[in-house]
Amino acid sequence: MRSCMRYENKNGKDRKNRPYLGIYFKCCSVYQRIYLNQKGTAFVGWCPRCLGKVEIKVDPGGTSDKFFTAI
Repeated sequence: MRSCMRYENKNGKDRKNRPYLGIYFKCCSVYQRIYLNQKGTAFVGWCPRCLGKVEIKVDPGGTSDKFFTAI
């Protein structure tokens, strides 16, 4: 069961509005959110079943897409 509490990061900002991307991990047929790292340079996450890592780097000329498939 997930907590409804809000957590704050070091800067006192509300983590509920933390940027994320939706990833479909094709390896295990599961969906997971991955979040922006603290440096703000990449979205990083792992498949919840096989722990395969995915990293999507942030680029100023990037895309506005919010959902991706990890193969």
